[in-house]
Amino acid sequence: MLKNLPDSKQALLPSGRAKRLLVTGGKGMLGADLARHAAASGWQVWAPGRDELDVRDRDAMAAAAQWVRGGVIAHCAALVNVEYCAQNPEIGEETIVGGTRNVIRLAKAAGAQVMYPQSFLVYGNTGSGDIGEDVQPAPLSRYGQFKLESEKLLVGELEAPLIVRMAGFFGGEQRDKNFVGRIIPHLEKALLEGRRGFEIGDRIWQPTWTSDLALNTLLLLEREKSGMYQMASHGEATFHAIGQVLVEEFGWARHLSITPVSAAAVEKDMSGSRPARAVLACTRLRAEGLDRQRHWEASLREYLASPYFNAYRAVSDRVVA
Repeated sequence: MLKNLPDSKQALLPSGRAKRLLVTGGKGMLGADLARHAAASGWQVWAPGRDELDVRDRDAMAAAAQWVRGGVIAHCAALVNVEYCAQNPEIGEETIVGGTRNVIRLAKAAGAQVMYPQSFLVYGNTGSGDIGEDVQPAPLSRYGQFKLESEKLLVGELEAPLIVRMAGFFGGEQRDKNFVGRIIPHLEKALLEGRRGFEIGDRIWQPTWTSDLALNTLLLLEREKSGMYQMASHGEATFHAIGQVLVEEFGWARHLSITPVSAAAVEKDMSGSRPARAVLACTRLRAEGLDRQRHWEASLREYLASPYFNAYRAVSDRVVA
């Protein structure tokens, strides 16, 4: 059953393709930002959450064909939880791979293009260099395996999908279940308990704001691009460096010192493996003049300036120096 299906309005890309965007997982971090920016750019957008359109439901997905006909499906729905997929592989496969099979059927029935936001976790441990588009994926986790299998299905069965391999996300405020969203409450708890230090691991990545990813992806869709791109913020950062920015932005640095430690020391119980360093080269995006990303720190500080985070800034007033 489809819920909250919007009216179809005629709007076209330069080629005559419908400027109509269905965002699966439309209430998630990336999906919500993509829907918001697309609507502001004149796209007719439908961004249902799982309760409105479950990608595992083949019949419900098929029923969306008439609305998205000739448009674009941004397949953002996924079980984005590495540990859960490791512990519940059947559910992970059903959601990620099975959901993608239903998206493929929908795309074929509707004559729609698919944009697939791919995870950097399809890559394994590649050493100290940046990961180029020519590097063969070698996922270390079940989640990465399911995402890679889904990508292969899209490329093998559809004419011109757009695959965007993205760096690790932050964004979405209360939606954020990734590192930034998870670490803030832990830092707050340590602060209120009177702890003076907090250890954070040295894993290296490219923290990238979902708002920036959404805008840049929308540019690719407007230009009617296809094939595979990498997309990530400029620069690189350890988890420790992110923690340092957080305590500075919230005014906690004078009370709480962030100490870097080996990632292995703080991730012993993690059942989903991740690469020690994951930095994407984004060569094609830059070569085509389509890179609209910023340095990770500038984006993160702008994100943290949101009124949503004022409650965390106020915590500092409750701490006795």
